[in-house]
Amino acid sequence: MSEIGLYKSRIRLNLKEYTSNIEASPSFEILERSLEMVADEHGGRLTNYVMDSLGRKTHCDLAIVTPAFSRGVGIKIDRRTGKVMFLYDKYGGYDDIVRKITDEITQNYVAIALIRTMKSLGYHVEEEANKERETVVLVGRV
Repeated sequence: MSEIGLYKSRIRLNLKEYTSNIEASPSFEILERSLEMVADEHGGRLTNYVMDSLGRKTHCDLAIVTPAFSRGVGIKIDRRTGKVMFLYDKYGGYDDIVRKITDEITQNYVAIALIRTMKSLGYHVEEEANKERETVVLVGRV
């Protein structure tokens, strides 16, 4: 049965100072950048809605649509807790591609947050990526 569901993620945004405008939050900016990176890698685009298998739209905070999964994977953010939930309709055997997209979003978020934190602590950080989606973060004290 086609149905858009909410699925937990391990991402939680710090929104205390940004409750009226979460888009201004550095955490939101990192999340948006992680989606942009996945969209670029998969030839997709960002939007603000996902669709079920019948073409019905559900609006969300952020979403990514790719050629491999045109219904999209969305993000809903709990304004009170900062918890991030994934939103999508996996009906029709799309489990693997959805899992790949959500895992990549989470991995990118963690990597970007780590790099920014290390830089703020005075470390010199370089990122090297290869075609197999393996990223190596090189850290050294400045």
